[in-house]
Amino acid sequence: MTQSATTEQDAGGRIPAERWREREEEDSLFRQLRLTVRQGLELDSGGTAECAWVALTQVGAWEFALPIDRDGLDLGQAVIAMVCEEAGNAMQPLPLTDTLLALDLLAGLGPLAPEAIEGLLDRVRAGEHPVALPGRLPDPCGAVPPGITWKPDGDSGGVVLTGTGGPFAAGVAPGSLLVLADGPDGPCVVLVELPSAGVELRPLRDHGGGAVSSAVFDEARIPAEAVLLRGIAAEQALARVGLRAAVHQASLLAGITAAALTAVVARIRSRRQFGQALVKHQGPRLRVAGLLARLDAVRWAVGDAAKDLDEDRLTPGEAAGLIALTAETALDVTRDAVHLHGASGLVRDGLVAGCYRRAAWEALRCGRPARLWDTAAHMP
Repeated sequence: MTQSATTEQDAGGRIPAERWREREEEDSLFRQLRLTVRQGLELDSGGTAECAWVALTQVGAWEFALPIDRDGLDLGQAVIAMVCEEAGNAMQPLPLTDTLLALDLLAGLGPLAPEAIEGLLDRVRAGEHPVALPGRLPDPCGAVPPGITWKPDGDSGGVVLTGTGGPFAAGVAPGSLLVLADGPDGPCVVLVELPSAGVELRPLRDHGGGAVSSAVFDEARIPAEAVLLRGIAAEQALARVGLRAAVHQASLLAGITAAALTAVVARIRSRRQFGQALVKHQGPRLRVAGLLARLDAVRWAVGDAAKDLDEDRLTPGEAAGLIALTAETALDVTRDAVHLHGASGLVRDGLVAGCYRRAAWEALRCGRPARLWDTAAHMP
């Protein structure tokens, strides 16, 4: 999306910055990095999810997330949040937050990591091995979502998975599934290579938000070497990555919301009614201004949470409140964006309709907002 579509010239002919896509306190290096990621997604993506994935790989997005001891750059959560926001704004159905969560989890295994993890991290870093997480992400407290269960496999020492997880973005075919399952001994984290016996990926109907799938596990027998964590170790690891997943998902939702508002601003400037552009009418103008203010508030909250995460100050209650606020804002803003577009907002291939339909399921990937608000109210 070009700047000319979302800004207008002032009296002096200058083009002001996009107030809902930039933050004044961003230093020049961070802003240049944001511009690099944005240009890669907008100019080099070619309009397809596969090209967008390659563009993220070329700018080094996967190395941003890895620690130094894993040959990464460890640029911090503020940078990762920025990448997620720009990817959401590009509206390509990428398993971005899933892969980032997998990298975070795998890089933190330490001496518990299987031997195959080293090669897997190299493949992910090279953009050759996307990782998808079927179903919901862990909540900010690290709780495993329902849907998939596991039980011990006495013959191989591995586990048997049963259940269904979804939806998840499937614009690029995943090389592995990171499965979070609940069982008799607590949570279990399993890395399932595809294809695998007893595991089926089922494409869901695309209503305009991009390719989306679910995963069905029919007594799938997973070998012991593919079981990353279980029990108390899994609880501790998921509690750590659950906080980061909340910030990443909130950033992605903020990007989707920004994409919808960009389309709305362009619409009310180009659409004419009663002899003048809609933007000149007080009703739609004030309504859009209110939506932009809500997005601004969310982006500030996400940026502050990312900084707190870097300084180890973010609490599960704060993370739950953040993702609840962002999810509700995304749902409200994209719905209003459809209304402001009128009948054209219902066109399946339209950007604003795609934002609305994708936000409908992305907003629930960390849990329902009502439950998250309850968590935020009862936890520090």
